[in-house]
Amino acid sequence: MPTATAADTVDRVFAPIQHYTRGFLIAKSTDAYGMALGFASGSQFWVVGRAGVLGSCPAEVAAAAIAFEPLDAVHRAWTAVPVGLTHYDVALHYRDRIAAWGEQAFDRTSPDTLDIVDELGRRIIDAAPAALGALFTGWRRLAAPTSLPSRAALTIHLLRELRGAAHIAAILACGLTPLDAILAAPHPPPRTGAAYAERMGYRGPFRDPAEVRQQRLDAERLTAAIIVPYFATLAPAELARFCAAVEHTCTAAMLQG
Repeated sequence: MPTATAADTVDRVFAPIQHYTRGFLIAKSTDAYGMALGFASGSQFWVVGRAGVLGSCPAEVAAAAIAFEPLDAVHRAWTAVPVGLTHYDVALHYRDRIAAWGEQAFDRTSPDTLDIVDELGRRIIDAAPAALGALFTGWRRLAAPTSLPSRAALTIHLLRELRGAAHIAAILACGLTPLDAILAAPHPPPRTGAAYAERMGYRGPFRDPAEVRQQRLDAERLTAAIIVPYFATLAPAELARFCAAVEHTCTAAMLQG
C-alpha cells in the first residue's frame, strides 16, 4: 500500500490546489456574478466575498486579515457593498459561487475520489487551531453544501485558506512585510516584482527584491512547516490517498476548464 509523509504531501498538494482555485478566482463568470450583485469590479467582489466572513467590521480589520491587499483597495471594496446586502451576505454568495464552480469542474470526477478529497481534507482542516487565522476560521464555520462536488470545492478552498493563514504568519516571522513578500515572490512573471505590486494597487518606489529574497524563501519553508502537523493527523496511507486524489481532481478540473 502506498504511503506518504505529511511534509511530502504538503509539498505536493498546494501547487494543484492553488492552480485550481486561481481558475475560479480569475474566471470571467466570477467577476460577472459580483458585478451583477452591484460591485464595480470582480476584485471588489473577491475582497468582500473572502473577508465578509468577518462580518461588517471596519475596513482596516478586513485589510489586516487579507494582509496582501493595499488598505485603500480594501476600503473601496468594503464601502461598496450593494444596497440590501451585508458583508456576510456577500461571503455567502462567494461560497455559493465556489460550490457552483465545483459542480461544473468536477462533473466527470468519480464520487470516490471527491469523497477522499472532502473527508480527508476536512480532517486536516479541523486539526488546525482557530488561532491560525481569522479568515480561515471564518470560512471553516460556514455550512458545507450537501452536494459532494460542491463540498469538495469548498474543502479545497478551505485548504487554500489554511495555507494562506500560515503564510501570513511565516512572512511576518521572517521579518517581511506583505509588500516585501509580493516583490520577492518566488513565482514566475508576472506574479512577482514591482510590476505585480503595482497591478495589485501598491505605489512605488519599491525596495530591491534581492534584499529580501532569502527571507522570502525562508518564509515558504516556514509556511510548510507550520501546516505539516495538521496533515500529520492522517496516517501515511491516508496521506498517499489524499495526495493522489487532490492531484487528480485539481488537474482534471483544470484540463476540463
